[in-house]
Amino acid sequence: MDSSNTATKNRFSDILDEFMEDAFSMGRGRFVPELNVYETEKEFELTLALPGMSKDDIELSVENHTLTINGERIFEKESGRKYHRVESRFGKFERSLPLPDIIDVDNINATYENGVLTVTVPKLKEKAGRKIKVS
Repeated sequence: MDSSNTATKNRFSDILDEFMEDAFSMGRGRFVPELNVYETEKEFELTLALPGMSKDDIELSVENHTLTINGERIFEKESGRKYHRVESRFGKFERSLPLPDIIDVDNINATYENGVLTVTVPKLKEKAGRKIKVS
């Protein structure tokens, strides 16, 4: 085997090792909560799946028409328990979403129930647009 094939094989092996370590490492995984965005005539609604977290672990802010949600999902290893496999992700996260200029920043509302954060972003009535009738 020539040296270029060996180097390629070693690099692939290194990449695979990194992937497997990331995929199965406890507490070091990259936690990126699932985010869904819905729109109605009057508002936008965002949901984030944050299982196992408390509402005190979550922080929301709006600045320059960008909604930022961050927090940390902590893995608390219990003594006396032997872990064979942990597929849940843990760690700090931050999700930022640009908001359109038609939103009512002062009336954004957030609720947290059963591991799901729901953020309601109302539209400004005067900027939400209107339908134009063709005559």
